[in-house]
Amino acid sequence: MKRGLVILVLLAALGLFWGAGRLNRPLREERARQHLNPSDPVGDAPPLLTFTTVALGGFRGILADLLWLRAARLQEEGQYFELVQLATWVTRLEPRFPQAWAFHAWNMAYNISVLFAEPANRWRWVRHGITLLRDEGLKYNPGEARLYRELGWLFQHKIGAAMDQTHLFYKEAWAREMAALFDGPAPDYERLRPEVRRRMANEYRLDPDLMRKVEEQFGPLDWRLPQAHAVYWAWRGRPFAAGFELQACNRMIYQSLRDAFLQGRLAYDTDEGLLLMLPNLDVLPGLLRTLEEFIAMPAWSAEMRDIRRSILGDAALMYYTLNREEEARRYFEEWKAGVPSEETPPDFESFVFKNYVGEIEGSAPPDYGVLIEQTLYQSLYWQALGYADRAAGYERLAALCRDRAGSGFPPLDEFRRSVRQRLLGELRSEQARARIRDEAAW
Repeated sequence: MKRGLVILVLLAALGLFWGAGRLNRPLREERARQHLNPSDPVGDAPPLLTFTTVALGGFRGILADLLWLRAARLQEEGQYFELVQLATWVTRLEPRFPQAWAFHAWNMAYNISVLFAEPANRWRWVRHGITLLRDEGLKYNPGEARLYRELGWLFQHKIGAAMDQTHLFYKEAWAREMAALFDGPAPDYERLRPEVRRRMANEYRLDPDLMRKVEEQFGPLDWRLPQAHAVYWAWRGRPFAAGFELQACNRMIYQSLRDAFLQGRLAYDTDEGLLLMLPNLDVLPGLLRTLEEFIAMPAWSAEMRDIRRSILGDAALMYYTLNREEEARRYFEEWKAGVPSEETPPDFESFVFKNYVGEIEGSAPPDYGVLIEQTLYQSLYWQALGYADRAAGYERLAALCRDRAGSGFPPLDEFRRSVRQRLLGELRSEQARARIRDEAAW
């Protein structure tokens, strides 16, 4: 009796083992589809990572925790260079620990870069932070939404924003790199050479098919500028994101698109040696359409309505400064439709003036003399660089500011002559100076 029971139990156990073995492959495939089991870092990893993964086994976690505690102390003490080596060890011990990759990249791009005075040295550390996340962190954590977001943030904030005093150097360095890769502002998707496609995949982890889908969704982007790459990496992270990370990726997309609308087209003035970030008007329809999709989400509805209204105000002012009044008025009417009546300005010109003063001066009362000079400077500056429409838009805006200033201020011509002389002394190109010497043009 007992012998029969033992045999029965053994047969049942063998059946269960056989069933578990049969389920192993589909479970592994499902985990891979859900990105719950990232690609094995041992397969093509460096020797140190292979050793720590195989030899140390479960003790890797204990050692990594100890190193992480030491890293926190070094962070408090400002010992950033020693922290680099320590963080490298942590990522080698725990390659699937996304917080370590994010911390390491942030430390290099933000803390270490600013310790150097030379822009090229700063850029090298910012670039290290980008490549660490892109080439290593995401390699071992391909389904980790946070790392996509952190990578996008380096483009959106560290390169794209003006918080770092050498941000223009970063922008130009990245623009030159991308221009050399694409031979222009964007890939030629229809005639993309195989070697370029390989470089995009191997060196920059860029998928041209996905880039095209991003542009189909949001409009043509200038891939020499950081906003496009922030959108790209946030878009790549969305399929793996939920909760906070999904909201963060969505915010990064519309914030970067807004930046791209305001200054998402690159021009380079070789005579003056200027890197110019111009508006990318083609992005606006995709941006507004995206916000409409977010408005449909109950949790985001009120916030996204306010943001959409703010962007409509940006659009009205932008088109006015581009001397495209009809379109400016159309966006003003859309903006006004969502504003409480007590906050609505009495007319279009009052709206333009109020928004322009707020953009220039913040909440302080305007100094009309300075405001008029600043606006005329913009007008003559864009005229000198050959952007006649924008020059005319700022000329009209200067006249509006002068009208609002009232009596007690000189005529606009006096301001213009003073600003012209100042700008003539600043311009290096004879061609640029010639554009603002012609009195009849003004």
